Amino acid sequence: MATGRNGLSICAIIAARNELHYLNILLPLLAEQRIDVAIIDNESTDGSSDLYAGYLGKPIIMVETIPYGGYFSLSRQLEKKQELLEKIDYDWIIHQDADEIMEHDKPGSTLRDAIQEADEEGYNILNFDEFTFVPEPGFDYSRRNYYTELLRYYFFEPRKNRLNRAWKRASRLSNIASGGHILCGDAPSISPINHILRHYIVLGERHAEEKYLARNFDELDLRKGWHGNRLQFTKNNLRLPEKSSFLFRLSRHDSKDFCRTNPTSKHFWEWK
Repeated sequence: MATGRNGLSICAIIAARNELHYLNILLPLLAEQRIDVAIIDNESTDGSSDLYAGYLGKPIIMVETIPYGGYFSLSRQLEKKQELLEKIDYDWIIHQDADEIMEHDKPGSTLRDAIQEADEEGYNILNFDEFTFVPEPGFDYSRRNYYTELLRYYFFEPRKNRLNRAWKRASRLSNIASGGHILCGDAPSISPINHILRHYIVLGERHAEEKYLARNFDELDLRKGWHGNRLQFTKNNLRLPEKSSFLFRLSRHDSKDFCRTNPTSKHFWEWK
């Protein structure tokens, strides 16, 4: 698929297992921006296949399956994403997780606009700042529109320029060695504007326990040193914080007025 009158061709590649609620929110947002989606399904059991069928053609262009071995394997997901990247002919690629929403850092502009601007200015990588949203104690957004209703967040920044999540396909860059974070290649050129990545990491305490307490990780991932901050979960440290100096709140869901002055290098379950 080549660049046409409607601008750059862009494809988000999403690996998912039982992410039906997230995808119900995310897929329409990508479709509105004319961003296509390639799905890598890890043998979901939550009815995701019906959702894929409903969005086939707009924005989903393909659904491929990788087997679920009883554990989370980022290595396998990244390998499969690289395989798909070699198959599809798009100007730009987005490494997208189901529980994320990426945006332009300016009001009134979209993720597509951010990619278009970077391309026109000669950059081949777009970096994002991560704003992690957490529910208030006792609140559950798993049956609600978390994008419009969940407003509480913290700025997660363990290091600078760590989320190179969109890139120009012709640049032949890869994020496999870094676990999906940093792109490497012959001539990386990162746009100086850090855009917004909203990470809806959990939607309530029950969701947090279901998502993390029973999760096992691929031994290959662990040998690479990945998932270090997700290896010591307990029911106690997954309790949602009532208050913290790291926590802020948007005035409305479509605000871009994020606080970047007090970043944290740890997720909420690691706070003391």
